[in-house]
Amino acid sequence: MGPVQLLTLVVGLGIAGLAKGATAMGLPLIATPILASVFGPKQAVVIITIPIVVANTLLVVQGWRAFGYLRTLVPLVAANAIGTVIGALLLAGLDQKTFAILITAMVVLFLLRGDRLVGDPGARRARLLTPIVGFVGGVMQGTTSISSPVIGSFFHAMRLPPREYVITLAAVFQLSSIVQVISYSALGLFTPELVTLGILACIPMLLALGAGIALRGRLDQVRFRQVIVALLVASVANLLWRTFVS
Repeated sequence: MGPVQLLTLVVGLGIAGLAKGATAMGLPLIATPILASVFGPKQAVVIITIPIVVANTLLVVQGWRAFGYLRTLVPLVAANAIGTVIGALLLAGLDQKTFAILITAMVVLFLLRGDRLVGDPGARRARLLTPIVGFVGGVMQGTTSISSPVIGSFFHAMRLPPREYVITLAAVFQLSSIVQVISYSALGLFTPELVTLGILACIPMLLALGAGIALRGRLDQVRFRQVIVALLVASVANLLWRTFVS
């Protein structure tokens, strides 16, 4: 690995860690393509699972005061797990282009009309939508490895405060990442070299993660929502690029 490649990895993982700390999103979205350009797509996906687990763990621990809110997410987490299994079973035969279009349409709907669809976060309509969103996000995770567009846009529409938003996403994403690590271990994908690279990747990510957490504390509600919208748009653009171009 040359100095230019090394600098690219450090900067890329730093930006990804900053986004993760501020919003609980953006780590795989930003870091995976950068890692893939150096190590290849399959290796990049395996490597990035280690920083993801570490980052989500720290965010969950850092936001422990919001754990009371997580009790309301049991239907979403359960539906997400079921959806992930079904998504994995559908992966071989599903038309990825059609699925990407449906995902994009759902995100656009939540961004433009999410407040009206969800209504009051404590209302019956929001409670009914929660497991549906969890299930769809799980199917996305199983078929595309990207669940943040649907789940992130749903909680964006619920107007959660920054702390509750981050702990919510981190907890849901942590469930998926743990399942990934267990699956990859069972399949023998974690070679000593890839594990070492994953651990080393945590260094710049963690340094930037702390900065992202501090930045989140300084963002007001309006600015925080603007950052979330930008990341959701980037996430959907990445999904469409991977589906129709790359």
